[in-house]
Amino acid sequence: MSCEICGRGSCIKSFHSTEEQENFDNIADDIKDRAKDYINHRLNRLDYEYIDGETFIKLDDATGVVDDY
Repeated sequence: MSCEICGRGSCIKSFHSTEEQENFDNIADDIKDRAKDYINHRLNRLDYEYIDGETFIKLDDATGVVDDY
């Protein structure tokens, strides 16, 4: 498995400076938050159906949203 920061196979995250690790974590968190917001927005726009008080969407529609992102 390669390093999440530099991608080298002979490296791990802890080999990088604390500053590099923090910068990577901040950027990664921003990307994850943006992806989460986008996917939630798209999922909320899908057609849904209520059955016994539960909300259902088609699995293919949901996986399509994730695949499109």
